[in-house]
Formats: sequence, C-alpha cells, structure tokens
Amino acid sequence: MKKKYLITGAMGFIGTHLVDKFKHGEYTVIDKQLKDDIFDEYMEENVKNHDVVYHLAALTSVDQSFKNPDSVFITNVLGTARVAYLCAKYKKKLIFPSSAAIYHRELSPFAESKALAEDIVRGVMESTPTVILRLYNVFGEGMNPNSGSIMYNFLYSKDIVVYGDGEQTRDYINVADLVCIIEDSFKKKWNGRIIDIGIGQAYSTNYVAGLFAHHRKKKIIYKPPKREIK
Repeated sequence: MKKKYLITGAMGFIGTHLVDKFKHGEYTVIDKQLKDDIFDEYMEENVKNHDVVYHLAALTSVDQSFKNPDSVFITNVLGTARVAYLCAKYKKKLIFPSSAAIYHRELSPFAESKALAEDIVRGVMESTPTVILRLYNVFGEGMNPNSGSIMYNFLYSKDIVVYGDGEQTRDYINVADLVCIIEDSFKKKWNGRIIDIGIGQAYSTNYVAGLFAHHRKKKIIYKPPKREIK
C-alpha cells in the first residue's frame, strides 16, 4: 500500500523541489500561496488522512526576522507546535527540517524560533515517529531572497557584498541533494534521529565570493561585519 504524504510550505524554495520528487505519488500540499494555512481547521483532517508529514512551512529570512519577529515566532514556533501536536495525536510520522542556526540561537529571532520549534518536536519524539534534519546553507535552482543563501545575493546583486573580513566559513548543500535526503527520511531507519545535513566541507565567504566575482565579472565590496556565526 502506497504511503500518503502531506507537505507544508510546498511552494517554497525547498518545497517545490520536494513536490517535484513526489509528482508521481500520492501527496497533498499546504501553502499560503495556495490560500492554505497550517492554522486552518481542515489541517487536522489533512494530518489524520496522511501517513507522513513533511513540515517545511516556515519564515526563513534572518533579516526579516529582525524586522518582524512576531510573524516569525507565530509561523515557526506556534505553527510547528500545531503540526507536532496533530502528528502526535494521530501517530503520523513527522519530518521536520530544522536549521544549523540553532547552534547559535542568540544571534537572531529566526535562529531562536527554529531552536524553540525543534524543542517542541523533540518533545513528541518518544511517542511519535519523528526525524529532525538540521539544514546547513541550501542553494540551487529556485533560490529566492528569503532562502537565506549568500549565493542568491552574489548572483543577483550588482556587486558582491562581503560583510567583515570574509573568513567566516559555511557548509553548503545543493537543494537537489537535500530533497533526496528529505524524501528518504520517511523510512523507518530514520525514526528518532536528529541529523546535521550538509556535505561536511567548510568554505570561506571569500572563496565563494571569488568564484562569483570571476565567473560573473563582478566586483567584491567589503562592508562592516554583521552579527553572524563566524
């Protein structure tokens, strides 16, 4: 018997790639762009009628989280709490993409919201099949201003702006590789696991900026450092 999948945040950067993976399967999508909402009444019925919930619905822009922290906490924390509660109530598998930002939750409202959301999901792990995937920097086709990758800015801004000395390092993973991992995580062997998702290789911002400067014929501009992970 085929499993039925529910995907929240299905129209987002990662969600659209995951939906494409499931285009020949049985799934339902939830997204505000489709006039759906995880806070709607029928969300409970949706969870009840599916086997696996991929909960991607989230506000992911760090910059926007400083400007509008209330919206970020409502969506990322309360929204996740509702989904986790419904999965626990109906014993449905929950796959929750968290963020590597949780390791420095004090640096932004976004990081704090994902850390709190992860705490909630961990709270139902003993009674509900659950997987937490801590995503590092995701890039690839379909990136947007809210996807949180410097690569988007390097691609579409006139000049390449580097904050600080550029020696801060990041682990990057392509969205195509990520969705293969997310898709596979429905398997029983993943249950109860909290896993960092990257490629295990650190690259400095200077290195990445240099690649874009060379191939896009752009100038690198250095600006004062922002409050961010080194």
